[in-house]
Amino acid sequence: MSSDKSLVLLGGAHVHLSDHLTHIEKRGWRVSQVFDREPAREEALCAQLDADRVQLSDLAALNVQGVIICSETAFHEEDITAALTVGLPVFVEKPIAGSAEAARRCASLATEKGVILATGYFLRRSEALNHLRDRINDGALGKVIEARGRFSHDGGYADWLDLDCWMTDPELACYGGFVDEAVHVIDLLQWLVGPINSGQAITGNALGWPVDDHGAAVIDFAAQPATGVVDAGWTDSEMRLELDIVCEAGWARLRSGVLELGLRGQEQPVETTQLPPLDAGEGVEPFLDALEGKDARGLVPPQEAGRVNILLDQMKLRRG
Repeated sequence: MSSDKSLVLLGGAHVHLSDHLTHIEKRGWRVSQVFDREPAREEALCAQLDADRVQLSDLAALNVQGVIICSETAFHEEDITAALTVGLPVFVEKPIAGSAEAARRCASLATEKGVILATGYFLRRSEALNHLRDRINDGALGKVIEARGRFSHDGGYADWLDLDCWMTDPELACYGGFVDEAVHVIDLLQWLVGPINSGQAITGNALGWPVDDHGAAVIDFAAQPATGVVDAGWTDSEMRLELDIVCEAGWARLRSGVLELGLRGQEQPVETTQLPPLDAGEGVEPFLDALEGKDARGLVPPQEAGRVNILLDQMKLRRG
């Protein structure tokens, strides 16, 4: 494999690493080096990927084109800083960092260095959701009055997701189950409607881990009179991505993978689109597009990713 399509992986803790690796390999890229703070995981990843072990201090000497960060959230800032400092473009799993201040520092460093820092908010890649954003921006539905989003799954109860890991250790995860899913909704709503001024969350703990496992928040958009609600967590009865956007002249509704757009006063939608199955691995696609010099639709600017953390800290969700 030519070095011009090589990447270094910093941390293999995140549950969506395998999804990203699938997309990376399909695009003809490979992970040639791995760094992980857990020696056993590092060894397993090196064997799986036929990659070499490295340290953060080795980054400047590597012949790679970018960095994939799937480490525990508590280490994101350290890993991002190490990569950006030597001029390497970065893709990091969500959230961008473990606090608002850390997110600000990372975004500022990316701007200072003029280097890509992308975050895995993969819903921005959806063609249907891009179309919805266009309809909102061109005024087809009128001013947004309220927006509600839900992203949740049954991973806390089902056997497909093992949560007895760093994800329920507040020192490593920095946030809990509500935030793990809510960040996607918050980023999506800010992308569709505009910046969120403030929010207040109530979280619950049904399963007894040291972090919350579900919750809900009310939010206040900068674009008045828009208000919103975010529901998220690991305790749902199924995987659900849902949206309800009510505007002065129309509405949008996403249920069971079907996005409907309608006009006020009409019960039947004027547009209906079936979304493909959710694939978190799509989050890395804009990053690879950018590395290849292509149109990187869905690439999340670091300042926008940082706004998610700012709202989370305003909600006082972060463990102090």
